Order: sequence, then structure tokens, then C-alpha cells
Amino acid sequence: MASKLLKNIFKFSALISALPALAFAADKPQIALLMKTLSNEYFISMRQGAEETAKEKNIDLIVQVAEKEDSTEQLVGLVENMIAKKVDAIIVTPNDSIAFIPAFQKAEKAGIPIIDLDVRLDAKAAEAAGLKFNYVGVDNFNGGYLEAKNLAEAIGKKGNVAILEGIPGVDNGEQRKGGALKAFAEYPDIKIVASQSANWETEQALNVTTNILTANPNINGIFAANDNMAIGAVTAVENAGLAGKVLVSGYDGIPLAIEYVKQGKMQNTIDQLPKKQVAIAIEHALKQINKQEIPPVYYVDPVVVDKEESKNY
Repeated sequence: MASKLLKNIFKFSALISALPALAFAADKPQIALLMKTLSNEYFISMRQGAEETAKEKNIDLIVQVAEKEDSTEQLVGLVENMIAKKVDAIIVTPNDSIAFIPAFQKAEKAGIPIIDLDVRLDAKAAEAAGLKFNYVGVDNFNGGYLEAKNLAEAIGKKGNVAILEGIPGVDNGEQRKGGALKAFAEYPDIKIVASQSANWETEQALNVTTNILTANPNINGIFAANDNMAIGAVTAVENAGLAGKVLVSGYDGIPLAIEYVKQGKMQNTIDQLPKKQVAIAIEHALKQINKQEIPPVYYVDPVVVDKEESKNY
């Protein structure tokens, strides 16, 4: 009898000891990371960074991803589902700079902090809607400018160039294109002979670049607004027998693009440090949960990875 009583006392003591840990687990902040795609190495790296940060900071992280990069309605729906679930905070990588404004307003109304990551909402449209939002990412205009500047210098500050644009109307693509236009305009002897969207996709970029090269055989450089399109452009250049004669630049710093830079297949890529971006977004979300102030805009400085810089990767 005494032995049984002693066992029960030990069980009760163990349960009491476990209660603080159980309570702590239940009190872990729940943060949703809603992503527009995982078909791109850039976003795969971002997800890894989020998982590493969540583990480090003891966060209950929910990651959900849209089927396609342009599945706007679905991604907006994921935001609305997390609002209904009453998570503590939401981080989203929008795939449309205007369509997400009502979803951000719903989160704000529900008292749920929401961070805009990677693709910035349209500032004028947000202001017109009375929305103040918090953004973490890279200044895409500056990144595009740095990419094009490096390409312009590499082709000898003169010649014909083409631009492969992202999805029309999406802020990051438009900003990168704007930065490229500014950089190329600084060189009187550089002429833009084509500017066309390939919707971020490798296969489309291969086809678009093939057509551009056919129509403009004297091209010296191709500016691609992301690495997936740059990789497609490289294949088109190689197929046309122009490897080494037409330089290709990219944006995102994905592993294959960096490898292409090392091999001399690409002139450069822009590393946006996606793991750092998402880590800062999570830190900002935690601060908002704790009613602490955060800056409305936080820019991570990009890195131009050309052949020299690629030695550090």
C-alpha cells in the first residue's frame, strides 16, 4: 500500500514538474508564413531560413504555399484562412501588389499583425485605401540598377541589350526593370532593343530570348529580372551559338545561377539574402505581437555576385 502511494506521489510530482513546460508550449507564438511559390530556389531558401529562425526562437510556424506563382486568389484565401484561424501574426510574400490590400485590411481589423515580405504592396493604392503596412525586403529598384550597371560595364559600356521582365504589374519586377532602365540610360552607347515579359519562368525565357536573338542578332547583353529567366536565356544563347558573345545577368542568387556565374555562363546574379529577410520578418512579427514598434520599411542590402564575388560562395 505504501509502495503504491509512493508511486502515485512520484507520478503527481512529475506531472506538476511538466506543467510549466506544457504551458510554455501552449504559449508559443503561432506565426503563419504564406508563400507564393516553392518552385524557385530563392523561396526554398527563404522557407529554410524561416524554419531555422522558428526553431531558434521557439515559434509555432505554419507554412502554406500557393499552387502557382500567379495564383493570387488562392494566396489571398490563405491569408483570410489564417485570419479566421486567429494566428498571432502573418507573414506573406504577395504575388500582386494591389490585390492583397483588402486582405491586409482584414488582418488589421482582426488585430493580427501582418508583415509584407519580398514583394512590396503598391504604396499609392495602400495610401488611397487608408492602409499602413510593414515591409521587409530588398530595394528592388536598387538591385535592378546594380545588376544592369555590372552588365553594362562588362559589355564595355556600349552595345545592344534586351530586358526579360517579370510578371507585368508586380512590384518587384517593375522595380527591377526600372532600375535597369536607369542604369542603361547612364551609357549613351547602350541601346535597349527589346523588353519583354517571360513571367519569371525558365521555359518562357528560353522561347522569348530565342525570338529576341533571331530578331536582333547583334545583342551584347541580356538583363533578366530573375534567375529562372536568366537560366532560360543562357540556354537560348548557347543554342544560338553565342556563348561568350552575349552576356546574361540574373537576380535572386539561387545556387544554379551562382554556379553559372562561376562557370562564366552568366555575368552576375543578385543575392537578396532570403534567409536574412525572413528572419527579420519573423523578428518584426514577434515585436508586433508584443506591441513593440517596428520600422514601416526595412531594406536588406543585396549583393552583386559576379565572378570575383562568387569566390565567396
